[in-house]
Amino acid sequence: MTLYEVHPGVWRHTSTAHTYVLRAGDSAVLVNVGDGTVLDEMGDMRILAAVLTHAGADVAAGAARLNAAGIPVYAPDSERPLLEHPQPFLGAWAGDNHYDGRPLHLSVAQPVQTRSLPDYRPLVLGGITLTARPAPGPSSGHSVLLADIGGTRIAFTGALLSGAGQVPRLAATMWSYNGGEGLAGSVLSLLDLHDQTPDVLLGAFGPPLERGALKTTAQALLELLQLRRHNPRLLDLRARPYEALRPWLLLNRTSVAQTYVLRSVDSRALLIDFGYDFCFGMAPTTGRESRRPWLYTLPTLLTDYGVQHIDAVIPTHAHDDHVAGIGLLRKVYGTPLWAPEPLADVLARPAAYRLPCRWFAPLLPDRTLPLGESVEWKEFRITPHALPGHARHAVALLVEGHGERVLFTGDQYADADGLGLNYTYQNDFLEDDYGASAALVERLRPSLLLSGHWPPVVPDELWLAQARERGEALRRLHADSQPHAARLGLTTRMAENTLQIVIANPAELAFQGELAVDGHGTQPLTVPAGTEVLIEFPLSEPSRPIPIVLRGTPGEPPVMTYALPVEFSHSIPVS
Repeated sequence: MTLYEVHPGVWRHTSTAHTYVLRAGDSAVLVNVGDGTVLDEMGDMRILAAVLTHAGADVAAGAARLNAAGIPVYAPDSERPLLEHPQPFLGAWAGDNHYDGRPLHLSVAQPVQTRSLPDYRPLVLGGITLTARPAPGPSSGHSVLLADIGGTRIAFTGALLSGAGQVPRLAATMWSYNGGEGLAGSVLSLLDLHDQTPDVLLGAFGPPLERGALKTTAQALLELLQLRRHNPRLLDLRARPYEALRPWLLLNRTSVAQTYVLRSVDSRALLIDFGYDFCFGMAPTTGRESRRPWLYTLPTLLTDYGVQHIDAVIPTHAHDDHVAGIGLLRKVYGTPLWAPEPLADVLARPAAYRLPCRWFAPLLPDRTLPLGESVEWKEFRITPHALPGHARHAVALLVEGHGERVLFTGDQYADADGLGLNYTYQNDFLEDDYGASAALVERLRPSLLLSGHWPPVVPDELWLAQARERGEALRRLHADSQPHAARLGLTTRMAENTLQIVIANPAELAFQGELAVDGHGTQPLTVPAGTEVLIEFPLSEPSRPIPIVLRGTPGEPPVMTYALPVEFSHSIPVS
């Protein structure tokens, strides 16, 4: 097989997929690698790197040859686990009771070591510049690559389309057992790429195409999506992603969790929570390969809603659907992260905490906001308050401005009436959390409650009374339905070579018992009523799990857990 010039400066080699060779003098960059036989055609030309649009074996199986030759391979972050650790995904595809709809059997057979391909920012390799844009559809981590070559704007479209009105595999768009997630993602990606005004489309399959093929293919997939009765509001949400709750307050209708935008009179913005922008559907698993933030609606925010700059983002808690996009937002738009005090360390050192729903990479705050202290931003006053319940480190954000007091409560309260008690045991819930949060709302007296997933709520006197009653009922049922030890909160965190254990006693009686920490023996423990204690242990073997047992009255079930060292954490990004 020889190389064919498909555009001045761009050659194509075809094996299991098209590989594009971008030449700059005596050097070249490869876009996708197919089965790797392109290396046999390169002669003395020096290959600077290969850039993959996604992780499918048809475009990436030959990347192992590049590893062996010492050639760097770049891939989208959400595709890197599939490339670097393919065996678990192949095993899952072959496993019992398997409900993952993604074509995991198309994973590479040999591991491929990769480098991070940045989203939205140029990757410069020699004299060649490629800019990746998220283009989910064929997979959740799929990207397209844009390059200006010889005055022509070329889009390398991977598996996004293979012809005008065609995609390589419709089956790849079914991420869940029978869902249409990839169809919706493909429509959004095709239309987004059309907005970038490429002149030529070069895909991993099929012939070169013109820009119009993007809309033709989007329309074909939209028809199938509508036939399946999936995402009926897709185009409406794309056209109007934000709803004005107030002239100065916008709600992102597309995001999960809900992002709110404070809009100042001088056209600046501050975001509250920023997780998954334009969430059209997700794969059924929660690993890095199935969770991919993007910035889909932000250009519309800047062009259609009078926003000139995003000054900061403040999260209500550290769960991925509230923070996943913050790192990307900071890298692309320079938006600083303002972290309320309880969240700061959890965001900066997620692997040090035994908590669910952590994002995969640390998020270092640019500014820490102390609890109870107001910060002035433009014409607004913002005050964070502790709000444990849904999550131990969660906060409520009181925003005062334009004659109103609005309280952003994250995921604390659920349902249309705002009275759902959305507690989660794994997030270190304590039985008196919702009594305390009802008291907080009553003390602050906001005119509006805004949550992460539900409609706005007006907390009138009836609502406050019901919130108090429900909080007390929750406390009573937990107090009456389990022994004292089970009512305690036991949390762990790592601090350098020290294990920190915090034990909270929400009961009205002191707790008397003992604490056993492997390697440190057993010690008597007293936790006074309504207090918490902090106990620290030096770590002589920080690389192993450490069993912890908290015992109360003999014969009652103990509280048992592990302190896990950082090495065991799945929050560590792929190297």
